[in-house]
Amino acid sequence: MEIKARRIYITACILGTISIIVLALAAHALKNKLSADQLDSVKTAGQIQLFHSILIVAMTFNIRMEAFTRIKRALYFMLAGTACFSFSIYLLNSKEFPGMDFLRFLWPLTPAGGILLIVSWLLLIPAHREANL
Repeated sequence: MEIKARRIYITACILGTISIIVLALAAHALKNKLSADQLDSVKTAGQIQLFHSILIVAMTFNIRMEAFTRIKRALYFMLAGTACFSFSIYLLNSKEFPGMDFLRFLWPLTPAGGILLIVSWLLLIPAHREANL
């Protein structure tokens, strides 16, 4: 695995780890701290983050990234989209805690992250030519 693929792989592993922690917190520690809607929102963000982390890890195996520019571009969009989407939801739902109301400015990151995720999937469509699928 080359250096760029290794960085993407490690970043995806860290995102996957964070998603497991967030999902565990949502199942236990946050039940009494968040409303049902907020809890659902956090769980959805955690699941989307975990799903995309697994996909990114799987795609980095045995890929010579310098040869696959479209796949690499899609992976970067997926990493950025996952981070923007999920982390903005986590932080926006924590604004209810004392002293955290300043986080409202983050709301545009959620739809921007969603758009990045959609674009990442669309970028994978023509990538099959590079991967000889």
